[in-house]
This record gives sequence, structure tokens and C-alpha cells, in this order.
Amino acid sequence: MGPITEHHLMLFLVQFALVLGLCKLFGYFFMKMRQSSITGDILVGIILGPAILGKLFPALHLSIFPDDTVQRTMLETIAWFGNLFLLMEAGLEINFSRIWQQRGDAVKLSISDLTLPIIISFLPIYLLPAHYLVDPSHRLLFALFLSAVMTISALPVAIRGMRDLNILKTDVGFLILSALTMNDIAGWVLFTIILGVFAHGSLELSFIVRLVLLTLGFTFISLVLLRRVVDKVVTFIHNISGEASGLKITFIMLVGALFGAITLKIGIHSLFGFFIAGTILGEAKHISERDRFVVNRLVYSAFVPIFFANIGLHLDFIANFDLPLVLIMLSVGISSRYMAAYLGARWSKQHKSNLSVISIAHTPGGEMHIVVGMLAYSGGLISDKILVSIISSSLISTIIFGPWLSLAVRKLRKNIHEVVFREEDVSIDVEAGSQEQMLVVMSRTVARRSKLHQAQILQEIKLREEQMSTAMGSSIAIPHARVEGLKHSHIFVFLSRQGLEWDSPDGSLVRLIVLVITPKESPNAQLQILQSLAHTLRDRQKAQSLVNSRDSRYIWAALKHEIDQCSECDVR
Repeated sequence: MGPITEHHLMLFLVQFALVLGLCKLFGYFFMKMRQSSITGDILVGIILGPAILGKLFPALHLSIFPDDTVQRTMLETIAWFGNLFLLMEAGLEINFSRIWQQRGDAVKLSISDLTLPIIISFLPIYLLPAHYLVDPSHRLLFALFLSAVMTISALPVAIRGMRDLNILKTDVGFLILSALTMNDIAGWVLFTIILGVFAHGSLELSFIVRLVLLTLGFTFISLVLLRRVVDKVVTFIHNISGEASGLKITFIMLVGALFGAITLKIGIHSLFGFFIAGTILGEAKHISERDRFVVNRLVYSAFVPIFFANIGLHLDFIANFDLPLVLIMLSVGISSRYMAAYLGARWSKQHKSNLSVISIAHTPGGEMHIVVGMLAYSGGLISDKILVSIISSSLISTIIFGPWLSLAVRKLRKNIHEVVFREEDVSIDVEAGSQEQMLVVMSRTVARRSKLHQAQILQEIKLREEQMSTAMGSSIAIPHARVEGLKHSHIFVFLSRQGLEWDSPDGSLVRLIVLVITPKESPNAQLQILQSLAHTLRDRQKAQSLVNSRDSRYIWAALKHEIDQCSECDVR
């Protein structure tokens, strides 16, 4: 491979601008249709790649994307950055300690999620015709890998879908998030081992034992020991530089690169290192929601679109599209994940009305299937047709996920829930110097109105905040809790005089706090009320008018109007 010339650089800049610009344009329209922008990224690659542009205008295609090793490597390097940092960003969204503290039901759900899809899908995949395999002698590893792929549910896709329906921060949403997080960690351990065995070329017992011990050892040391070191360094950076310097973001990137290099050195794929790096960084107490948001925008604004588009640039999707194979992968994947989640939810004794929502949230394949598929493809484990079928079934499952989940949530609306929300439940210019003080004020107000013990209410609200910040951005937070002994659902509104730090994703101080308290015995009341409130509070103009208002009657009337639209809620 020769040196990079000015012509190489010029072509690279043209490629980068063309691919990224079209990805953002297509992504915008897909987001408007409430679909993942990743679908648009891959479509751009298909259009510019050998499948369409290469067939219709071969000369133009070669002039922009010449068959030159140096030229191809320049764009692929950016794509690899997208792949690596995508895994780190996924890990960064995880706070494993908080999730593990509430592990009870989530562990049962996760065990079912991890085992049943492998059992259900192994035989159909093992029996695929030999022409789908790169090497028929590796049929067992091939079947193990693809059945393991079936266990992965796209955590980012599920988060976006639940956030759009405003159920992410409900108890059901947190259960789903916890189970999928455990799946991600266990799934990547499993993939790392399978890919390592394949790269070795044989099922040699001593090698497998060594690889398993290295993978589990690295995971344990990282999550238990290195997590504390990283937390101390992040705290030090926070204390000397504050939020504005950007040093924390730099440190996040450095830790990802370091962990990726370590895993490669010990014979584990670097993607696993980046994922674990993100996971332990997500544990650091001074990594805020704003830091996560900045990393997310950095990764998804430039690197991730290039990674997904690059797949289509080098793979002829049309020539390798096999409809029967896609249908097999789609039906086996969705049905096995749905069934596993459904049985896991039954095992953990979830309310029957929530079983469908929990099960559907596990069905999308999303970007994680594509990343794992590309990893196996680059290692020679799967063929072009298998990769195209993985990508196609992943995209289809993602496309149908949103409408399917929305339909399931609407079907929950069966019972009338009495909601107590009066004008006097709106408090203006509340004096509280911190989130902790505001939680005390709120619990005291709820105790006075509901005749319950303040300590009980405060404990439930604090527990929910410790699990996941209820700030939604634009200076608004919607803390909520289900309380034992409560007869009716209650809504209280508090307007802070100076604004409070609430770990908001956009970094804004929270001024408008809408507290939702529901009975423990009504599992759907919380979900339905939060959905109703979200319609107003997600509208920037309406939200700002509420935040800036000092008229308690206006705030009460605006929120009551939205709750009145909820056919299940009887507002009193």
C-alpha cells in the first residue's frame, strides 16, 4: 500500500461529504417517519454501492469509489471508528450498579432472554443448506453464532421506542431496560468467545478454556476493580475542570481506545473492550446525562452513519438478497425473542396486562445485529447472503417495532383510573436549594394530601431517581413512584424559583417538576398518565410557556386538559 497522495485526499473528502450528507438527508426523513436513521444510512450505502450506482453508472461509481486499497482504507478507517465508538456509546448508556440493585425480576427475564432463543433457533439454523455456509465443516460454530445473535435485542432501538411513547422511565420501562442491559453484557461475552474460537480454527478444549477465562476475567476486573479507578479519575477531572472544559469527553474516548487495545492484546476483539469501557464509564458518578448526550451526538453525527453506509458500499445487497433466508431469519428471530421475553415475564410474575409490552420490546434487532454480523463477516464466519439476511431482518424488525409497541400500549387502555389533580396541587416559587430538598418538600406535600407517611413516599421517590434520572430536558422533570396503600393516583406540580440540578440530558436546570404518584396495585396507571403528560411537555413551545408561567391556574388547566384526553383517566 503506497503513500496517501493529494488525489487520495481529494477523493476521500468527496466521499466523506457525499456519504455523510446523504446519510443525514435520508436519516432526517426516516426520523420524520419515526424510524431509525440507521435504515437511511444503509440505504445510502446501497444506492452508492455496487448494488445500484455500480450497476447503472459503473464509470461514475469507479470514479468516486475506485478499487484502490489506499482509497478504500481511508473511508473504512472512519467506519471502524463508528463501529468501535458505537459499542462504547451503547455501554455508556448502561449504569450496571443501579440496575443490579434492582436485579430481582430483571435477572429472571434476562435468563429467559439468553437461553430460550438459542434453544428455539439452533435447529432451524443448523439445518440450513450447505451453500449458505462459508465452510460446512464449521456448521456447529455457525449455528451457535447465529442462534446467539437471536438473543440480542437492540437496546438503543428499544430505548428510543419507549422514550417516544414516554414509557421508558416507568417501572415497566426500567424492567425492560435492566433485562436488556444484562443481555448486552452476557451476549457480548458469548459473542467474543464464539468469534475467538472460530478465529482459532478448532474446538481445542485448552484454547476454549483459556479464552473463556480471559474474557470473564477481563469483564470481572473491569466491572469490579477498574470501575473504581475510572470513577476516581473522572471525579478528579470534574473537580479541577468542571463541566465546560470537555476533558471528561476526551477521557471517555481515551479509555475506550485503551480498553480496545488491551482486549486485542489478550486475544479478545477490540469491540468488546470498547463496550466494557463504556459500561464502566457509565458507572462514574460525575458522568452526567449531558456528557452522555454529547458523546451520543459526537458518535452519531459523523462516525456511525459512515459505518452503516460503508456496509452497502462494499456489499451487493440486491445480488445477495435471498427472500426465503430473510424470512427464516426474521420469523425465527422475532418469534424466539418474543416468546423468551413473554415466558420470562410470566416467570417473574409481571402483571398480565404488561406481558405484551415487555415481549414486543425485546423483538427489534437494530444496529447490534448488524454490528455483530459485520464482525462475523469480516472474520470469515458468515457469507454475503447470511450477512444481507441478518441486516435485512434486523431492519425489518426495527421498522415494525415502533407501530407494534404503540399498538400494544394503546391496548392497555381498558380501566378507568381516578386521578386527583386540583388547582391547589400546583405550587409556585418553591424554596428548595437542591434536588434532595425538593424531594423532601414534595414528599411532605403528598403525605399531607394522601394521609400516608412522608418517609415512605420520600423513599419511593428517591429510589426511582437513583435508578434513572426523571429529567426530560427543557427544564422539566417528571418524578414518579408507585406507593403502597394509595387509593387514587395523584399529580402535583412544583415550580422552583431558581432551578435545580437534576442530571438533565440537555444540562438545563430543572424548574418545572410534575410529580406523579400512583397506587402500587394499578400497574398501568403510571404508564397512562405519563403518556398523557408527555404530549404537552414534549412540545417545546408549550413546555416553555409552563416553565415561565407564574399562574398556577394556567399550569393546572393546561396539564389537566392533556390528562382529560386520556380515556382511561377520570380527573377529579
